[in-house]
Amino acid sequence: MALTAPYQEDQFCLTELPLYLHHCLAFALICHWKLLMNAVFTTLLCEEINQVLWVRLNRPDKHNAMTMAMIRELIAVANTIKAQRHLRAVVLQGAGPSFCSGMDLPGLFKNTRDKLYAFSQLVRPARGIFQKVNLIWRQLPVPVIALVHGHCFGAGMQLALGADWIIADAAADFSLMESKWGMIPDMGATLTLRGRVPPDLAKELMCTARVLKADTAWELGLISHVETDPQAAVQLLLAELAQRSPDAVAAAKRLVEDSWWSGRWRSLTAERFWQLRLLLGQNHRIAVERNRKKQDLPFRPRTI
Repeated sequence: MALTAPYQEDQFCLTELPLYLHHCLAFALICHWKLLMNAVFTTLLCEEINQVLWVRLNRPDKHNAMTMAMIRELIAVANTIKAQRHLRAVVLQGAGPSFCSGMDLPGLFKNTRDKLYAFSQLVRPARGIFQKVNLIWRQLPVPVIALVHGHCFGAGMQLALGADWIIADAAADFSLMESKWGMIPDMGATLTLRGRVPPDLAKELMCTARVLKADTAWELGLISHVETDPQAAVQLLLAELAQRSPDAVAAAKRLVEDSWWSGRWRSLTAERFWQLRLLLGQNHRIAVERNRKKQDLPFRPRTI
């Protein structure tokens, strides 16, 4: 019996299995995130600063024209963000003179493999990769800001529309330019334009490929803000978000995304559901204490 005692003391307890698996998963996610941040992307530059992930399109010599490689890398980054509960926001921006000048069609159709893959996405019954790359940002539990300068055309415009806010330089210009090349915007614009512009204006912009200056785009409701110093405006917005519970921010985004176009019953039910979940969370209590004590108490990582 003496020989079995040490074995029994060191024996793994099945009741500890869920906790053990949780720690293993958390460790794996942390390792994955560190690998992602250290990854050598061919079309992106990613940097985390003060719990904000800055994702920069990095083909400046091509005005960041979108390629299949860029699409895959953007999706890979977005897929990893959800599990990073410490992150507070994401900023999409472009290196060089433009945010994104559209799809790199010569590059796409020069590669036979990419060309065939692109056509296959048009006949699949589910959401294709060209739609996912722009719509995936709406599904993230953190705010996504598109910081736009220079040209924002075609695929670039549709990427920006996938963000929660578009903050543009006063000299930026915008266009849904696909009809210029005999095509239509097919990267999620029919969803991301909803609520921004009425249907008749959406048709007009799609049919004419008209180029709009930032002020005009703002007047039409296409973009959120026009700034002479958009970088400073983004930093100010990020500072405001940092003062709010990350759970409240995530819940507010989910509430609008899930219920804005839903019926009355579903919308009101969603309000009650998210409010109850927030009230039961620790970050709600921290927010109350921050206001009562006027102290900058740190929030816990996001739980939503």
